[in-house]
Amino acid sequence: MYRPRRVASAMAFAACTSASALVARVAQAQVTPAPAGATAPATPSTPDMRWRVGQCMGGINYGAPLKWALSYGGGMVYEGDRIDLCALAVAKVGLGGAGASIGLAKSYGSLGTGSAITGGIIRTFGDPLNATARRTYVGGAVHLWPLLVLGGEIGYYVRLGDDAGASSHGKKVVTWSAGFGF
Repeated sequence: MYRPRRVASAMAFAACTSASALVARVAQAQVTPAPAGATAPATPSTPDMRWRVGQCMGGINYGAPLKWALSYGGGMVYEGDRIDLCALAVAKVGLGGAGASIGLAKSYGSLGTGSAITGGIIRTFGDPLNATARRTYVGGAVHLWPLLVLGGEIGYYVRLGDDAGASSHGKKVVTWSAGFGF
């Protein structure tokens, strides 16, 4: 028997496990000291390689289907001479539902301007905005920050696990949000 809740939970668990394993592997590689008497590597690392574990985004926003929501994203941050990147995992909890996603963010310039692309899963609660209640959706979103504390996102998600003959209303959802953060 097909169980959409179990599939969605398994997908969210697998995404979080994969992201945390990647973060742990990279962090371990950065802090593992060389054994005593070891020779220097043949190719020295470049000075602009600055990967670290850190926060990539966080804030409060309003949109569909989560309504008012708090979000936090963290992961592997790269601060280079010409580019700043973040391979991130994001958690979002709102009045209309909750979501988890993974993706890649990039910042431009010194005013906090940036963009990101994420793929994720959303579970709606009893009264979501423009979506079916108590359902699971998967999809992706594009995030834009024109200024340091202002930003928004737009995405496209598809509902999982419909029974035969179920209503097609709310099967495909355009998600959006606008807000401020740090």
